[in-house]
Amino acid sequence: MYAAAHVHLVCSEPLRLVGGASRCAGTVEVKHRGEWRRGVTFVHWDLGATAAVCRALDCGSAVSGGERYDFPRSHVWYIRSDCVKNSTVTECVESRDSSSYGLEVVCSDLLNHPIISLSVLDGASEALPQGVRVMPGSKFRVKCSVEPQFTGGSFQLLSPTVDLTQNHTLPAVNHSAHFLFSDTGPAHKGNYTCVYHLQVFDHTFSSQSHALQLNVEGQGQRRR
Repeated sequence: MYAAAHVHLVCSEPLRLVGGASRCAGTVEVKHRGEWRRGVTFVHWDLGATAAVCRALDCGSAVSGGERYDFPRSHVWYIRSDCVKNSTVTECVESRDSSSYGLEVVCSDLLNHPIISLSVLDGASEALPQGVRVMPGSKFRVKCSVEPQFTGGSFQLLSPTVDLTQNHTLPAVNHSAHFLFSDTGPAHKGNYTCVYHLQVFDHTFSSQSHALQLNVEGQGQRRR
């Protein structure tokens, strides 16, 4: 555990993570004096400093962070790790000669947000601003998908029927999963949300889609 720090970094800071599958994981690089260089520190880089970087990039909270020593030797910027917890990166950077050191950071918002969509397999449907209206008795399918980033993982569907005897967690196949529903009735009415779960870097990450609203109404039931 570590004490929470008051962080004043902002997204406009000349800071980025490179080399990872997401903008929220990778090697720390800083733009200083008009030049992007790998960041290093010769004081222990702890989760407090990692959290400052994650917040500056709007990448959630810190998962892991630390030094690496196997980079090709190149010019770097020295970051005072205690400084970044309370100041901007620009205020904490100093010139440095070449080094094979670097900093690796992983933040909690590592995964892309999944996409949720609904299609009716039989019966009438109508698109709504926040979802879909379907006729009672229809069969429909909810698709959870995510842009290719990592392989594997699973999708969990949060829905009004979560207490029913249906499988609401499926493995991701080609970055997607399909949840089938039949004999649509009042119990199916409500919000549906996809949650993508994946274990990477020895941590389990989750990312959630926006909610899609399903209305179940017959032609004579629609509000006038």
